[in-house]
Amino acid sequence: MEFEGTIGDWKKAKDTLKAESFGKCAYCESDTEKVAHGDVEHFRPKSIYWWLALCVDNYNFSCQLCNQTYKSDEFPVTGVTLKGPRVPAELPAGAALRKLIAGICPDPVSATDVELLTKWFKEDADLPNPYLEDPETLFGWAVSEVNQEVHLVAPIGAKPRAKRAVNAAVQYLGLNRETLTRSRFVIYDELQFTLYVWQNGKTASKKRAERQVQKMCGNGRQYVGMSRYFAREAGFPI
Repeated sequence: MEFEGTIGDWKKAKDTLKAESFGKCAYCESDTEKVAHGDVEHFRPKSIYWWLALCVDNYNFSCQLCNQTYKSDEFPVTGVTLKGPRVPAELPAGAALRKLIAGICPDPVSATDVELLTKWFKEDADLPNPYLEDPETLFGWAVSEVNQEVHLVAPIGAKPRAKRAVNAAVQYLGLNRETLTRSRFVIYDELQFTLYVWQNGKTASKKRAERQVQKMCGNGRQYVGMSRYFAREAGFPI
């Protein structure tokens, strides 16, 4: 992400973060325009990781429920944790100060995702950062037709990383809260009908259904990770 000139004021990064998330919460994929104003959320809480408080690459765009009601300052880690940098008793000036700042906070203009992953993934955080780790490789989905809900679950044969990510997302982000599970089902139900037409309809209806599934699996749609999961299960090419 590039936010030149925004360090020190995360409010200035909000519009860019929102655009990169297609107006959706980076965690639950709900459209923030419909439910609440989005927050600039610190993935690693600034109350713990003080040196990343002004780090643009530590920001996510999140709905207020995921950020304030659930995640707050919670940040479960398995094993090694990041240690804060040493700060001298007296701050230097000039080039020495710039060098010190560079060692504490990555430059949002020049830091690459590879560099961030190398530096930050030494800490085995349970929650996946959706800007740096693709949740679709970790998350599975289970449907309750009776309750008309879709729940986040660990996929069949999930590796330990996926299990930790799912458990943390459910516990610390509330990704199986009822409002979400029911909202997902509405989209799931539409998707299943469209996939049925794609599989069984005549030529014209099949092509129309194919275009509709592609739209439902587009980045700008709510709960697209879930939609892609079920589309793949149906054999739809994504």
